[in-house]
Amino acid sequence: MLRVIHPVVFLLLLAVRLVAVAAQGTFTTIDVPGATDTRPNKITPQGDIVGRYTSAGVIHGFLLSDGEFTTIDVPGSIDTRVIGINPGGDMVGQYTSADGVIHGFLLSGGEFTTIDFPDATATGATEITPGGDIVGGYISAGSVGHGFLLSKGP
Repeated sequence: MLRVIHPVVFLLLLAVRLVAVAAQGTFTTIDVPGATDTRPNKITPQGDIVGRYTSAGVIHGFLLSDGEFTTIDVPGSIDTRVIGINPGGDMVGQYTSADGVIHGFLLSGGEFTTIDFPDATATGATEITPGGDIVGGYISAGSVGHGFLLSKGP
């Protein structure tokens, strides 16, 4: 038997549920100063947060650590997006080169390494384990999407 709930009762129940969820914690806004759009992607157990932001129409990666924002841009790129970070601070993501090609990257020890799946038209890295294994996705000929695992980094 299908039971219909009156719309007002449904909205009241939804409001009670939303209040209960909001009461379980505190929301903190994350906005890169001067950005028109900020999108966090990942947080470490230590509380470091990575993501991307848009400023003057350009997309940049960021790291938020101890209340301080650091811009992360792959040298020579026209946009950078930081998508993952491990507890050791190694970061992965994707960037677009000046020729419009999308590449994955690893930032470890202050050094950027490009990650390109063989014969792919685009690659992006999304997560990195504490041991350095990287997962992500790539597009092959014919615009077919695939996932990948890169064991022990590039």
